[in-house]
Amino acid sequence: MRHLRPLLACTFLCITGLVLLCSQGLSFSSVAASVHTAMIAEGHLPPPANSIVLDSRLPVQTVSSQSNFSNVNAKFGSRFDFTISPGDASVQSGTDGIFHDNKASYMVGVIPADQQRAFVFHMGRLSRSDTYVKNEQLIQGMDTTRWLGDTTDGQGLHLVVDFIDSFAGEPGCIAIADCADAVKDDTVPVLIVGVSLQNKSMHPLKGTFIFGSNRKYSANNTCVQHITQGGTPVRVFSYDPASDASGGTLFLAGDQAHWRCDTSASDRVGLAWSYQIPVKSTSTAYLLLGGWNPSQHLFVNSTLSPASCQSEGLYAAQEWSSQDEVVDFAIDNLSTHDNLLARAQQMENYLIHNTVLTPEQRWVIGNTLRSYKVSSWLLGRRACAGGGYDATVYEGSYAFLTTVDVMHEYGYFEITRVPWFFKAALSTVFKNATSDAFGVYFQHDQGGDVDAVGDCTDPGKGIPTFRSTCYAPPRISIAVPMPTEENDDVALLLAYYEHINDDIPFLQRHLAQIEAAMQHNLRVGDPNTGIAYKDTATTFDAASDCLHNEGDGAGNLYYQGLKEATGYRAAAYLDSLAHSTRNSNRWLSAAAKIEDAMVREYNTHSFIPVASSTTFNNCSGRSITLGEGLFYLHLVGQDGTMNQQLLYDLAQQYPTDLDASTLSSPAMIVLTSSAATGPQCSANHCRRYSWFSKIILSGIVADIVYTKYGCTFCTRLDLVQSAYRYNVDFSANFADGFHDDLSDWSGHIYPRGIISWALLDPRY
Repeated sequence: MRHLRPLLACTFLCITGLVLLCSQGLSFSSVAASVHTAMIAEGHLPPPANSIVLDSRLPVQTVSSQSNFSNVNAKFGSRFDFTISPGDASVQSGTDGIFHDNKASYMVGVIPADQQRAFVFHMGRLSRSDTYVKNEQLIQGMDTTRWLGDTTDGQGLHLVVDFIDSFAGEPGCIAIADCADAVKDDTVPVLIVGVSLQNKSMHPLKGTFIFGSNRKYSANNTCVQHITQGGTPVRVFSYDPASDASGGTLFLAGDQAHWRCDTSASDRVGLAWSYQIPVKSTSTAYLLLGGWNPSQHLFVNSTLSPASCQSEGLYAAQEWSSQDEVVDFAIDNLSTHDNLLARAQQMENYLIHNTVLTPEQRWVIGNTLRSYKVSSWLLGRRACAGGGYDATVYEGSYAFLTTVDVMHEYGYFEITRVPWFFKAALSTVFKNATSDAFGVYFQHDQGGDVDAVGDCTDPGKGIPTFRSTCYAPPRISIAVPMPTEENDDVALLLAYYEHINDDIPFLQRHLAQIEAAMQHNLRVGDPNTGIAYKDTATTFDAASDCLHNEGDGAGNLYYQGLKEATGYRAAAYLDSLAHSTRNSNRWLSAAAKIEDAMVREYNTHSFIPVASSTTFNNCSGRSITLGEGLFYLHLVGQDGTMNQQLLYDLAQQYPTDLDASTLSSPAMIVLTSSAATGPQCSANHCRRYSWFSKIILSGIVADIVYTKYGCTFCTRLDLVQSAYRYNVDFSANFADGFHDDLSDWSGHIYPRGIISWALLDPRY
């Protein structure tokens, strides 16, 4: 995981085989050849009793010292991560998240009884006569990562090591108090490690399975034995707090029937299991891999009072009072009571039961879920600040907190899986609303990491803090607000949240702010079209081109125009839910004005270009992002109120937009069909680029909206190919895009990609 630092880091079924299907090509011919992977199959051995079953169509990745990817395993909200970088045989792990963790070597494998050497996975550096397992492979599911390998001694021992999260979510729950037990299951700061040893030979095998590290450990109380509340004798091995960047404790735990503490070798101190496996049999044991950090100084919420109570710790420290309580909870609920393993299986079943997604789509959903979880924070407010909790999400390697235009994508996942978390984060957005000369608007971000003097800084270089904004100098030298678009994003997100969760009291508390934000948008509109003519900057802030289109007089950007129209209609929808229709006609009239202007533009050019502006030369080009605002409006059933001719026009032009935006070398889909040139493009700042999350969303909009308006081409488009190719061997988990000269865009471990979760929506 060292790579991340500079770049930014239920019913159980039998397993009869793991098969990787050949990946399918893109659904349009102008993109380069698709990725293909080899077939593999496991031997016909009895499965372990409680195995997690993974989707057999998931891609299988070959692991070696040349591998560049990192396998992120992280706990939702709890900040515990365990990220494996096989290329340098190391692990980055910590109690305070991926930007605040430490690198170490982990030795995970077996020492056969008749040998002194260990056969281990690429998680630690070899010593003595040790060797890496052969046929080493990795399968990334939703909540589970499976590592596979074989010993090289000819004895026929096959190793399966699963890193299992217990996340499943709480659909329909809008406050932790209503689903506290399930939230505990999601946020318990441990990964379950399932170890299955399969004897393929005709003679019994025995030896020692090791799971240890070269991390520091203290001589006192390193190995503690006790009996859980459920009556299971366990051993807990704790590493020294110096091994954690934030002073927490990393630990291992397992039942005494299988696991003992082992400090015999300094490079692999931890737990060991003396196994004996009969002929053609499988033996399975589980251990816990976790982190405990009770500190109340991991985060600062400067919106709280008094100031002495603004420091916050992880919410997990309110759910449990000690590391031992965490261990007891996880052990006692492993496969009974809360059944953490069953929760993990529930998540894998979303892929298993889906018959239409490609292998690449399945992989991208799991990979982007990992980036989202590793960016998530769940914090507990102190009693002196009124109690309660805060929720926020890092904007990946940029470390902004709860970035509204990024929430536009990941909010879909939160609203459907963890609405209580979304509600808490959106509450902060409402609290941090501000204004300019045109009225109220919602901030781009709600804060970020700040240094000792309060200046915003890089992730991991300070302490995360809610404050007015970090999307400003000196953190970002050219940053400008995005008031108009952020106002629309909040209206659309709130509309979908209310549609799913019917939280009318929350709506009534914030409806006045939504209406004030729409008044802002009215004031900045072009008198002729209604589209923003002031405050024109948008989310596409990574390059100078027409999609960014910043500056007074640079208006009539049709991507923004359509989102404005849908924002107005979302506001009218919210008015109707709150039985407050005094402004509804104003919002509907404003939306219709924009929609009519876009139809006129189509009639003039036979398509709607990026913009009518001449600020950039590529405004006359095409973009598949135009219909982005339709996503949530369609989900709340309000797209039928729009100008139907506009939706028909967008549906007709989408195939050509996509073809014009699809490059063969490099194989990618770009956000504008033509490149910008001119004085704004100094320092190579006008390269065309791809944001995978926006590309994927455009395909979903095409399928769920444009197919109803005559676009037969738009059915079930598969637009994840570039995201899969770019990320399958990428060192910082999910990167959301790159430029047409193959240079990287630095949005890493980016949460926006979880919009791919919508590929599981039955409407897609």
